[in-house]
Amino acid sequence: LITHDLGVVAEVAERVVVMYAGRKVEEAPVGQLFRTPRHPYTQGLLGSMPRLGSSLTGTETRLAEIPGLVPSLKQKIPGCVFASRCPHATDLCRQVAPALELKAPGHIAACHYATKEGAIAA
Repeated sequence: LITHDLGVVAEVAERVVVMYAGRKVEEAPVGQLFRTPRHPYTQGLLGSMPRLGSSLTGTETRLAEIPGLVPSLKQKIPGCVFASRCPHATDLCRQVAPALELKAPGHIAACHYATKEGAIAA
């Protein structure tokens, strides 16, 4: 199943692969990914989802967005594909593509600073 609708993912999938600019940035069991996303792009995606009932409680707000533009895929992107939009990016991120690393049992992410606890330690 390929979709941008995370609500559908939550209902029908057991595992989720998150891709950005053609690269896998995170993979985990669906519940674990929604509870503790490790990659900043995944965190941004989840933060931009509408919240059920927010208009009923008077807490209507604009949806969060991930700042910046998706990079052009016409040329190879050096470093992390999300670095130009990541609030935690450093020179390391812009120069060296992070490898997919195990962050929890069955949970991998490609981020130099994603910790095993789910926080970003940049």
